[in-house]
Amino acid sequence: MAMISGALKWYTVAARLEQAIHAELTVSPARHGVVPGAIAWDECDCGMLAVSVNQIYPTEQFPNPALTRVGNSCDAPWEAAEIVMQIVRCAPNPDGQLTAPTTAELDASAREVLTDAYEMMRAVSTTLCQMNQDREISDYLMRPLTAQGPTGGCVGNEVRAFVSLPRN
Repeated sequence: MAMISGALKWYTVAARLEQAIHAELTVSPARHGVVPGAIAWDECDCGMLAVSVNQIYPTEQFPNPALTRVGNSCDAPWEAAEIVMQIVRCAPNPDGQLTAPTTAELDASAREVLTDAYEMMRAVSTTLCQMNQDREISDYLMRPLTAQGPTGGCVGNEVRAFVSLPRN
């Protein structure tokens, strides 16, 4: 395969990751896709999978941003992007002011969120490894999965990955 390039190269990487995660999930949320900017937790009652490109920067030593120009070169030879992937689900909420969620409801939510975590990590690592082996990307680095929420009735997981492509 050829290295991913062109004006939509980062969208292409984000879309491939979103599709891989969605296909891997045991319970696929109806709301899913690549989104612009920061991920908003709108209507997570049915669950949501969102992928966004957080930052793009020149690099000479991936994954570090280029801090200075080297020699007579006009620009760094590589470009890197931080891809943010989140899966959120409905969190157990109190039933009125005096009744907290039951431990059974919290346990069920934990099982769902941790299943999502496992499936998301597997999909992202497998997809990025395959894209790297196929030379569609030049390198990648996954960051730790972090818990998200609960806030606004939502709870879930986030994984960030840095991906490198040639500048063009």
